[in-house]
Amino acid sequence: MSARVLQVDVSGQPLGLIHWHRAVNMLWQGNATVLYEAEEGSWKSPSWEQKKALIIQTHEYVRLRPLKENVIVRRVLLARDNWQCQYCLCSLTLASSTIDHVKPKIAYIKEGRPASDAHRWDNVVASCGPCNTKKGGRTPHQSGMMPKCTPAMPTYVATRWGGRVNHPIHAEYVAEWYKVDVDLVMRKKNAV
Repeated sequence: MSARVLQVDVSGQPLGLIHWHRAVNMLWQGNATVLYEAEEGSWKSPSWEQKKALIIQTHEYVRLRPLKENVIVRRVLLARDNWQCQYCLCSLTLASSTIDHVKPKIAYIKEGRPASDAHRWDNVVASCGPCNTKKGGRTPHQSGMMPKCTPAMPTYVATRWGGRVNHPIHAEYVAEWYKVDVDLVMRKKNAV
């Protein structure tokens, strides 16, 4: 059983996964209510008992921060790119993946722009080490290696939830809230 509890705000919007200790504290203090309980087990103290919660709801509305174009999170990139190298389509893990800049940083520098301009969602793809090395500092046309999918900014769901959720009830709730496929939010087995 997961040691994490899905926390949602008063509107039902998923906020994050919290440790069960924090969930117990929030419930005991009256700052949250249980939406979904586990089939088995309970949390107990000498004066309090609560069936284990899978999802709790706070009594406040929370506004979440928007996405940033230049903050690349490898786990989210891998979820966006279906945990595959975008050149050879081999399976990737966090440990085996690299981030490839489709238009290389050196091309930005030659244009008189900072290299950091290359590090944007619409210019990066997940790649295996051998493909990234083979492509090197060349463009896809120069290297003859075209990414299988056009890089784009991921959805908020992929950024916030992609690969983080591992309990089926959490995944179903998040997928239903955002009207997406449950596989987008469920942790892949190879996501080590």
